[in-house]
Amino acid sequence: MRNVSGDHAALLFRFFIPYALILLGSLWALWFAYGKTSAVVENESVKSTLAALNQIQEAFDGRLAEIETIARQLSSESKIQSFQFVNEPFGGTRPYQLWDLEKSLFNYRLVNHFIVDYYVAYKNSGMILSPRKVYADKQYYNLQLHYEGMKYEDWRHQLFGEYHYKTYLPERSIMYERKTYSVVTYMQSFGLKGGGGVIAVMLDNKQIQNMLRKLTPGQGGFAYIADPNGNIISSIGLDQRPEILKALPLDEGDAHIRLTGQEMLVTRAVSPLSGWSFVSAQPKQLVLEKVYEIKRVTMAVFLSALLLGLALAVYFADRSSRPILRILRLLPKPPSDSKRSSSKHSVEFIGYTVSALIENHDSLKKRLAEQIPLLRSVFMDRLLKGGYPSHREIDAAMEHSQLNLRGSQYAVAMIRIRGYEGPFVKDMLKELDIIKIKLQDCLHALYGETILSHDLGENRLALVFAGSAGDAASSGFEPSLRSWIQEVYERLIEIADTGLCIAVGGSRSQVTELYRSFGEAQFVLHHAEWNRHRPIQFYADMEPATFTYYYPADEELRLIQLVKSGNLNETRQLLEQIKEKNGREGPLPLAVERLLAHELCGTLMKCCPHQRPDHGRSEAMGAVHQALDPHSSPSQAMNAVCRAIIQLCMDYEESKKSRNDRLTKLLLDYIEEHFRELDLSLSVLAREAQTSEAYASYFFKEQTGWNFSDYVEHLRMNEAKQQLSHTDRPVSDIAAAVGYLSLNTFSRAFKRANGISATEYRRISRGGSAADLKK
Repeated sequence: MRNVSGDHAALLFRFFIPYALILLGSLWALWFAYGKTSAVVENESVKSTLAALNQIQEAFDGRLAEIETIARQLSSESKIQSFQFVNEPFGGTRPYQLWDLEKSLFNYRLVNHFIVDYYVAYKNSGMILSPRKVYADKQYYNLQLHYEGMKYEDWRHQLFGEYHYKTYLPERSIMYERKTYSVVTYMQSFGLKGGGGVIAVMLDNKQIQNMLRKLTPGQGGFAYIADPNGNIISSIGLDQRPEILKALPLDEGDAHIRLTGQEMLVTRAVSPLSGWSFVSAQPKQLVLEKVYEIKRVTMAVFLSALLLGLALAVYFADRSSRPILRILRLLPKPPSDSKRSSSKHSVEFIGYTVSALIENHDSLKKRLAEQIPLLRSVFMDRLLKGGYPSHREIDAAMEHSQLNLRGSQYAVAMIRIRGYEGPFVKDMLKELDIIKIKLQDCLHALYGETILSHDLGENRLALVFAGSAGDAASSGFEPSLRSWIQEVYERLIEIADTGLCIAVGGSRSQVTELYRSFGEAQFVLHHAEWNRHRPIQFYADMEPATFTYYYPADEELRLIQLVKSGNLNETRQLLEQIKEKNGREGPLPLAVERLLAHELCGTLMKCCPHQRPDHGRSEAMGAVHQALDPHSSPSQAMNAVCRAIIQLCMDYEESKKSRNDRLTKLLLDYIEEHFRELDLSLSVLAREAQTSEAYASYFFKEQTGWNFSDYVEHLRMNEAKQQLSHTDRPVSDIAAAVGYLSLNTFSRAFKRANGISATEYRRISRGGSAADLKK
C-alpha cells in the first residue's frame, strides 16, 4: 500500500494554520499586557524606594552635620586646644586642669540618641577625657572601651597614626562600659599633626540600621550606606558578604543585576552634600510578586486555550482528510514520471497501478526469494540483540524469512575458531569465510532447521537451540543441551583444523529473551579461561564475580577541577582515595580494572587544554596509548594514567604562577609609566591587561596589597613632594604634572594624604627646622 504520511501531514498542516494564527495572536496580546503591568509595578517600586532613600539621605546628612558641628565646637574650645601641649598630665597644677577640662565637657548623648558617647584623646600626654571620665589611654581601652578583635596598639595607631579630617570608620562591635554596642566611629584631629589630639564620637549603628530597615522587605533584600571612597559604613541584610557589592551599579538611579542566584532591583541615591551613597537592593521576585501572579493566571488560560485549540484542530483536520486518506492508502507510490495533479486522473492512475502490479508480480516474487538469506541474517541479528519486543513481531519476521523456531526452551551458543586472532587482514577474513561456510553447511546437513546459525563476523558464529523441557527421554532441556553441544563440537572439530571454542549461555523459556542468553555466551567467550582440555564452557558453570568499580561522576568532575586549578596535593590524595576504595574488598577483576583505567584515560583527555594542543598532550597521549595497549597489564595502565594526570597538574600549577608574575609586572610597569596622565583609570589598566575591571582590581589587590586608586595616589604624592621640595614651579603646574585635573582636587588629596597643604609642605621642607620636617 502507498505511504501517505506526507499527504496526511500536509492536510493536517493546512487545517491547523488558522488555529495557530489565532492562538499566537492571543499569546502576543497576553504577553503585551503582562509586560506593561510588570513595567508599571517596577517603576512604582523604584519611585517609592528612591523617595525613601532620599528621605533617609536627608535625615542622615542632618545627623552627620550635627556630629561634625559637635566635633568642630569641641576642637575649637581653648581648654581642649591648650592641653595638647601637656607632656606630664599629673605634674604641678595639671590634675586640677584635667578636672576642670572634664567638667567642661558636655554630655551630648543626653540630647542626641545617635551618640553612644565621645572622648578626646591626646597623643603627648596619653590621656583620654570624656564626660564623667578621665583615664590614661591604656586604662581607658582596657576598662571602658574595647573594639572587638583589635589590640590596644592597633587602636592607638588608628587614633594617632594619621591626621583625621571628618573620618568615618565602618560599623564595628565594641564593649563600652561593660555593654556591647555596634558603632560607627567619627574622628576629627585637631592641633599639630605630630602631637595634637583626636575627637572620637561613637555613633549608635542600631539607630542607622533602623533607618535602613524601611528599605528592605526581607527575604534576600539588603541596604547599606557607603562613603565617597566606597567603604561600607553601615549595612543591613548583607550577612557578611561584602564581596557581592562589586556587582552593584555605580551610577545613581536603578538597575537590574543578578546576585547569589536571583535577580535584584537595585536603587542608589547619592548625597549632594557629603557624596555618600545610599543603596537598597530588593529581590525582583518579591517586588513583582503580583505581576508574576498575573503571569501565572495568564499562562494557565493560554495553555488551556492552546490545548483545546490543538485538540479541535486535530479532530476537524482528521475528520476532513479521512475519506481522502482511505483512498490514498490503497494506492502504491506513483512513479516519478507520473503527474497526477487531482482526482481527475484517479481512474487512470488506479488502472495503471493495478496493471503494473500484475505485470511485476512474478519478478517481485523472484527477487523476494533472492533476499531470503539477507532477511534471515537481519532477523537473526535483531533477535540476538533483543530487537523484537513481542512474539507477534517475531512470528511475522520468521514468516518473511521462512524460518521456523519453535520450542519451550531456548539457548544460544557462540563458536570461536581458534588460530585466527586480530588484527584481521583481507586474506585471513577470506579464509575464515570459507571455514564458516563449511561449518554452516555441515550443521544444515546434520540438523536442518533444528539449529539456526548466524555469522557474527571475523572468527565467530552464533547457534540458536530450541527444544522442550521433555527432550531426551524427559531428562530436561539442560542435560539434553549439553549432550547436543558436545555432539555438535565433535562433528565440527573435524572441519576446523585449528580448533574451536564454544561458549554457551543459559536457557530461556521465552524467545524474546534470547538476547540474554546471547549476552551470557558473549560474556563467557570473553572472560573464561580457554585451553585444549576445556573447549566448551557454560555460563551456569562460571563462578560469580563482582564487575563494578568506584568512580562516580562527581569524583571525576572534582578531579578535573583540581588538575586544572593546579592543586597538586589534593589531586594526589583523590587518586589515592580512588585506588583505595577500588581495592578495599580485594583486587578487581582484570577486565574491570582495565575499564577503570580506560575511564581515567577519558578524564585525562578532558583535563588537557584545548587552546594549546602541544601543552601537556605528549605525556597524556603516551599514557593513553599505554593504557589502550592490550599487551600491558591493567595495573600498569592505571599507574601510567595516574602519573600523566599528576604531571599535567604540575604543568597547570607552573603555568598559573608564571602567568600571574607576568601580569603583575605588566600592571606595575604600566602604572609607573603612566601615573602622571590625567586619564589613567582602572578601565584603562584593565584594557591594557586585556581583562575585566573587576578582575584587574581584584588581581592588583591580591598581588600587591594596594588598592589601585591608593597606589596611584601614593605615586602621585611622592612625585608632588619631590617637586615641591626641589623646584619653584607653581602648585597648579605641579598638580597638572602629576595627573590631577584641577588644583582643588590636588589640594584636597594632598592634605588628606599628608595632613597639611602643599604650600605649607613646601615652606616646611625648605625653611623649617628638623622638628618641623618630622611633623
